[in-house]
Amino acid sequence: MLIQRSLPERVTERNLAASFYNRAKIMGDHACVMFREKKQEPYKTLNWREFSKLVQQIGLGLMTAGLKPNDTACIFAQTHYLWVAADLATISNGAISVPIYPTSSQQDIEYIIQNAQSRIVFVQNESLLKKLSASIENLPNLHKIVLFALPEGYKTLDELARKYNIPSNLLSDIDTLRKLGASLDSAHLKILEDRMKSVPKDGIATIIYTSGTTGVPKGVPLTHGNIFSVLESVKPVLPITEDELYLSYLPLSHVFERICGEFYWLNSGGACAFAESMETMARNLGELQPSMLLVVPRVLDRIYAKVKQGIQSAPPNQRKLTEWAIEQGMQIIEREAEGRTVGPILALKHFIAEKLVFAKLRAKLGPNLRLIVSGGAPATRDTLLFFNAVGIDTLEGYGLTETAAPTNVNVIGKVKAGTVGPVIPSIEMRLAEDGEILFKGPSIFKGYYNNPEATKEAFEDEWFKTGDIGVIDEDGYLKITDRKKDLIVNSAGKNIAPQKIEAVLKTVPFVTQAVVFGDKQKHLVALLTLDEQAVCEFARANDYDFDSFFDLARSPQLYRYLRKEIASASAHLAEYENVKKFAILANELSVEAGELTATLKIKRNAVVKNYRSLIEMLYSGEEPVKKEPATYEMQELDDSSREADQSISALSLSGSKR
Repeated sequence: MLIQRSLPERVTERNLAASFYNRAKIMGDHACVMFREKKQEPYKTLNWREFSKLVQQIGLGLMTAGLKPNDTACIFAQTHYLWVAADLATISNGAISVPIYPTSSQQDIEYIIQNAQSRIVFVQNESLLKKLSASIENLPNLHKIVLFALPEGYKTLDELARKYNIPSNLLSDIDTLRKLGASLDSAHLKILEDRMKSVPKDGIATIIYTSGTTGVPKGVPLTHGNIFSVLESVKPVLPITEDELYLSYLPLSHVFERICGEFYWLNSGGACAFAESMETMARNLGELQPSMLLVVPRVLDRIYAKVKQGIQSAPPNQRKLTEWAIEQGMQIIEREAEGRTVGPILALKHFIAEKLVFAKLRAKLGPNLRLIVSGGAPATRDTLLFFNAVGIDTLEGYGLTETAAPTNVNVIGKVKAGTVGPVIPSIEMRLAEDGEILFKGPSIFKGYYNNPEATKEAFEDEWFKTGDIGVIDEDGYLKITDRKKDLIVNSAGKNIAPQKIEAVLKTVPFVTQAVVFGDKQKHLVALLTLDEQAVCEFARANDYDFDSFFDLARSPQLYRYLRKEIASASAHLAEYENVKKFAILANELSVEAGELTATLKIKRNAVVKNYRSLIEMLYSGEEPVKKEPATYEMQELDDSSREADQSISALSLSGSKR
C-alpha cells in the first residue's frame, strides 16, 4: 500500500537564517521571544527586530572568532532563547549547528564533538561547563567555548577558566561576541549576508545525533531543503497565525522541538515563550497562557489525571454533569473520526455541554490554548479523546530524526486516537512485507555523518527503513505497533510488541516506567517504577502499613492493588500478551545508570544487564520475597483492593521522539 498526499507550494529561501531575517522584517516590533532570567522576575520580551539584531551581532562575533562556512558549532544547553540565538547565528555563517543534550554522558559528549569536528561549543551554565571541562584534554581541536553568560559569583572569565583548568583564551561568552559583532562595519555584514546566500539547497543546516539505544550515537545531517520541505508540508496540517504564543519547554536538542517548535515558529511568526525548565512548565503554562504547545504523552496523561482528580472530588451533581458533558464531546470526536454525521440531538447536547462545562474547563487548562501536538511515544486513547472532546485540538504525530521530524500527523476535525495520522504532504509511505514502515521524500536525510555502513543498512533502494512496525487503515492513517528490533517471540512462536504492552502498563495508577520481557519464554514479566510521592499519598490515605517508599515497594497490599489494576488495564489484550509477574524497582531507570538514552528512551540491553538476576528470579518459579526490589505473581484478583488516588503533583518529561 503506497500513500502520498498532494505537494504544497515550495518556499524560495534556501537558508533558515535568511528566512528568519525576512520574517523579522515583516514582524518588526511584534513580540518574538519571552523569557525569565531569574526566578520570580517578570518575563522579559524581545521583539522581532531586537531579536534579529541580537542574532546578527552574535553571528558577526562568531565570524571574527574563526567560524567559517561548513564548520560545525555545538550547542550544549537546556532549552533557552539564547539556544535559538546561537543556532541562528551559526546558520547565518553558512555553518552547521550540532545539539548536545545536557543529560548526555561524558563519553557521548566527547564523541559528538569529535565526530562532528566542532571547534566551537556553546555552553549554557557553570554546571555544564564543569561537565565539558572534564573532556578538554581529549578535544585538541576545540577552539572556543562560548558561555551563555558569566555565572554569578565570578568577576571575570579568567577567574572561571582558572577554576576549571581551562586555557583562558579558550573561554568567551555571548555578550563578548555580541559586542564584538556590534562594533564591525558594513563590510563584515556584507560577508555574513553573502555566506547565507551561498548556501545551496542541499547544504547541511544541522547534525542531530540519535540517542544510541544500541550503540554510539549516529549523526543525522539535515539540510536546509529537508527542513523547509517539512515546514511547508506542515502548514496546512497545523495552521498557525502570527498572533500565536507558543510555549517551548521540550529539549531543543531533539528534532521534535527543533523542527515543529523552533523552526516552525520562526518561519510562521508569532511569539515563543520559554519555560524556565521542564519542572516549572506547569506554572509557566498558567502564567503565560499560550495558544500552542508541543508535548510528550506523559505530560498530557498527568494533566488529565489532575483534571480527573478534580472531577472526582467535586460535588455529586457537578461531577455527574461534567462526566456527562465529556461523554457527549467524546461521541462527537468519534463520529468525526468515522466520518459519520452528528445528528441534531447530539449537537444540542454538545451545545449544552460547551456552555455549562467545556468553556469552564478550558479556562482552567488554559483559556487561550487551542492546539496541542503530542509525539515521542504512543499517546493514551482516553487522554487524547478528553482534550479533543473539551475543545482543544490535540493531535498525535510521528517522525524520526532521519525524516526531519514529522512524517505523519492526525487531522484537525478527524482525529483517530491510537493512530499517528496520515502522511504529511510531500512524503510517500509504504509497508515492507514484514510490516516495517518505509518513507521517501524531500525531508528524508541522505545518510549518517561519516558512517557509510549505517547508511547502507538504513535504506532499501531510495526508501528509508524506520525500524518501526505499523499498519495503515482504509483512510491512510498509520498505527505504530512496535520497534522491529524490540519484538518479542515467545516460546510458542507468537510475535509480541512490548511497547504496546508497556503503554498499557503506564496507564496503571502510579506507574511511571515499564519494561516488558519474555523472548523465548512461556509468559511475559515486567519491571515497573512508581511515582513515589503519589503512591505514598495513596498508601497513607488507605491505611497501608509502611514507614518509607522502600517499605511500600515491598508491600503485599500494594502488589494486590497493582495486580488488580494491571489485570483491568490488560483486559483487552490477548492471553499471551498479559504480564504474569512483575517487580517494582526502588529507583527510576536513569541516564546515569546507562538505562536511558539522553532522550529518555529505554536501553533494553542495559536494563537486562543491570537487572538480569531479578528477571531470572521472575521466571524461576520462586515464591515472592519481601526484599527490595519486590516481586509478585499475577494470580486471582482481590476484590478488597481500593481505588487509587490518581493525583499527580507535577508534570514531567518521560520521553521524546527518536
